Amino acid sequence: MFDTSSIGKSFPAFTIEVERAKLHEFALAIGETDAIYHSRQEAEAAGYEDMQMLPTMPTQFEFWGNPGWMERLREIGLNTTRLLHVEQEFAYLAEVKPGDVLRGVTTVLDGKVRRGLDMATLETRYTNQRGEEVLTAQMKVMVRE
Repeated sequence: MFDTSSIGKSFPAFTIEVERAKLHEFALAIGETDAIYHSRQEAEAAGYEDMQMLPTMPTQFEFWGNPGWMERLREIGLNTTRLLHVEQEFAYLAEVKPGDVLRGVTTVLDGKVRRGLDMATLETRYTNQRGEEVLTAQMKVMVRE
C-alpha cells in the first residue's frame, strides 16, 4: 500500500549519459524512420547540430540510468509487480544533446490510496553536466491490488 508519508520524499540522484546508440535504438523501437533520429550525419545535413532525441525518450532515462528505480518504488509502498504507467509529461527547459550527462532527482509529488487503488505522482528534475536544469519529467503510476 502506498505510504502517503512519502509525499515530498526525494530519491537519491542518478546519472545517465545521453548516448547516440540509445537514441537510435529508441527510434527503432517505436518505428520512427526520420533519419535525424538515427544518424548524426543526416541530422547535420538537415540543419541540426547533432542527432536528435525523440520527445518521449526521457521515459527510458529512469530505467537505463537508475537501476534502483523499482526498489525505490517498493520503498514507498508500491507493488511494482502490478504497477501501471498511467500518464507522462515532459517540460523541456533547454536542449538535451548526445553526450550530455544528466543528473536526475526524483521526488514523490503526490499520492493516495483509494478503494484498493494506489496512485502516485513522481517528478524527476534533470540537470546537465554544466548544472543547467534541462528537463522535468512528471509520471503518474497506479497499482490495483
